Amino acid sequence: MKFSKLNNNTSRITYLMGWGNYTRVFLVDSSPELNSTTLKKCVGTLPGFIRLSKSLAVNPNHILQIRRKGDRSADVLVNGNWLPVSRRRVSSVVRQLQNLPGSRVKGLTLFRTLLDEIRSPQEDFPVS
Repeated sequence: MKFSKLNNNTSRITYLMGWGNYTRVFLVDSSPELNSTTLKKCVGTLPGFIRLSKSLAVNPNHILQIRRKGDRSADVLVNGNWLPVSRRRVSSVVRQLQNLPGSRVKGLTLFRTLLDEIRSPQEDFPVS
């Protein structure tokens, strides 16, 4: 897939996977295609894509569900595949999904407590 064709196929792209100086483009209705540009450049030209980690970006329109995995990590379900969200980006991904108009992502309400914990961490030692 050529770089110029990415913008025309945005609705068909489910997620992008960085692979060195290349990007694997996963589409709804066909096998993955290889693009000869970096993930950073692809995400910069595609509107609305959310970075899940250093090597993954997802089209939010194809996210079906999000689930907590442990204390501060998560996975998202995209086209039958569970993709990991890096711990560093969980709160950002959840906020972006909550701000999507008409979002129907299952499991999103379970992250409200996680976001509250990140905003105001509890002190381990009592203040005297």
